[in-house]
Amino acid sequence: MRRREALTIIVGSAAAPLAAGAQVRARLKPLRVAITTRQPRSASFIVAFQDRLRELGHVDGENLALDVRHVIGNDDQHFAAMRELVDLQPDILIASGPEAAVKAAIAAAPALPIVMIAVDYDPIALGYVRSLANPGGNITGVVFQQPELAVKRMQIMKEALPGITSATVVWNAASAD
Repeated sequence: MRRREALTIIVGSAAAPLAAGAQVRARLKPLRVAITTRQPRSASFIVAFQDRLRELGHVDGENLALDVRHVIGNDDQHFAAMRELVDLQPDILIASGPEAAVKAAIAAAPALPIVMIAVDYDPIALGYVRSLANPGGNITGVVFQQPELAVKRMQIMKEALPGITSATVVWNAASAD
């Protein structure tokens, strides 16, 4: 055996227990996930998220800390809730709902990983991500474009009710784009 190979084996053997110890210590700190949402913690999608995390071995209160802030008001409440969550030192931020949620996450913690659940805004057009397939930076997530579905819903209604001659659609300001 050559000297270089022997040194590699010896150094690798000596470092292995240190690396194993680091992994054990890292697991002692629970994964902290922070979420702002317009839905209460009992909402079906949050319950389903917790169930899936549990299936993957992440149990709230054991090796997971799931911090949820229910935001029902204006944009300022998103910013206040996100600042409060960032003070808890999360590993991941989930910004669910309107554009104000992702804006608040970026303002509160520009370097943390952010998962957006974009509802009724286009994060590509607004410059938050390059594309959904390759978002770049520290932001990723999913987009729910309700305005695009509105046209399809009207088509289905027209097919279901062929005699209808007019319809009124009411939309809110959060979906303006």
